Amino acid sequence: MGKILVIEDEALIRESICDVLDLNGFEVESEPDGEKGLQRAFSLKPDLILCDINMPKISGLDVLKAIRADDELKHTPFVFLTALSTMDDLRTGMNLGAEDYLAKPYRNKELIAIISHQLKKVEDLKNIEKEHSRKKLNDFKVKIKEKSKGFHDSLNRAKTVQNVILPSDQKMNELFPEHFNYFLPKYSISGDFYWAKKLKEVTLIAVADCTGHGIPGALISMAGNISLNNAVDQFGLTKPAEILTKANELFLDFMNANESNVSHDGMDICLCSIENNSNLIRFAGAKRPLYLVTKKDNFVPVSGVDNYSKLNLEEMALYEMKGDNCSIGADDLSFHSEDRVFEYNKGDAIYLSSDGYADQFGGEGDRKFKSKRLKNMLLSIQDKSMSEQKEALAQEFQNWKGDKEQIDDATIIGVKL
Repeated sequence: MGKILVIEDEALIRESICDVLDLNGFEVESEPDGEKGLQRAFSLKPDLILCDINMPKISGLDVLKAIRADDELKHTPFVFLTALSTMDDLRTGMNLGAEDYLAKPYRNKELIAIISHQLKKVEDLKNIEKEHSRKKLNDFKVKIKEKSKGFHDSLNRAKTVQNVILPSDQKMNELFPEHFNYFLPKYSISGDFYWAKKLKEVTLIAVADCTGHGIPGALISMAGNISLNNAVDQFGLTKPAEILTKANELFLDFMNANESNVSHDGMDICLCSIENNSNLIRFAGAKRPLYLVTKKDNFVPVSGVDNYSKLNLEEMALYEMKGDNCSIGADDLSFHSEDRVFEYNKGDAIYLSSDGYADQFGGEGDRKFKSKRLKNMLLSIQDKSMSEQKEALAQEFQNWKGDKEQIDDATIIGVKL
């Protein structure tokens, strides 16, 4: 029924009002003066205040002023208790924002009628506000739908669109005569994607891992692919770190075009440029590493290669260059990318991957495959052709996963240099 606060200095009247309200199902609290009444109002947050005008310490008019000045209580219905001799004060109170008054002596029926009416007004106002908010929300949805109709039409063809943005097998074979592409989405469409582009003497290749998988991940991958293409085609960038920095800026602009809250969406990426004339590789990563397999002690860093690890197996070694600790989609102030430059020799191999393969649960004890196991495997299959390496990776993944659910999209691209 509602919480009522009664502020009345005359004990008999106060107790009588409380008894009547209690019998009619209201939750009632009371105080004998304005000072205590205000304190109780601030703590109780009543649905209605019934207050005498003439009281010791703080008058009912001052109580009303304080209530109307409080952000949490200013809309609380306020009803004065008044004697005919205080009608001038009553007019002042009504001007200050009191909703109604009850003249002493009052009839119980009149008391209940006034309080019920005021509470109903509050409830009606809340319903009007809810309806208004619902209408505003619906209008907003309609506007968003109108603005993004083209985007939503694209969603219906997400799989087709994603297949279009991925480099064709023919293009990959032209750019990388010896390579394999292990691409295993969790669903029919993927949050992973791979990307390649030829620029005069430089060949670019990337593997990206976008937030999520399935349709949400595929949509983010579209934004990521567009950002990479624009960074290169529109801004003429060729160095991986510069491309990732610009791609981050473009990605944020794209994802916030409709003021959507996508602060947790983004992509991790490994991006390389292969400079054939100088036998150099430039690598920049956003939370993704690059693996280089070469002959033992044949690794020649040029610049920026400060954070790497090495794994040996007989005459071969795998070098892991770690990416920077930020993702595409990060705030501009927190995003930072640097190039790692090193030499390569004919016959070396590089591997770019998402985290889906290493994070897959399976095997004994249902644990993650982990990147260390993946690196050891890559080293162990160096005597195989690139197509045979792909078969070995696919078989190992299936053996490890067994009948467990695939937890994420999995992508590994290997390129023989």
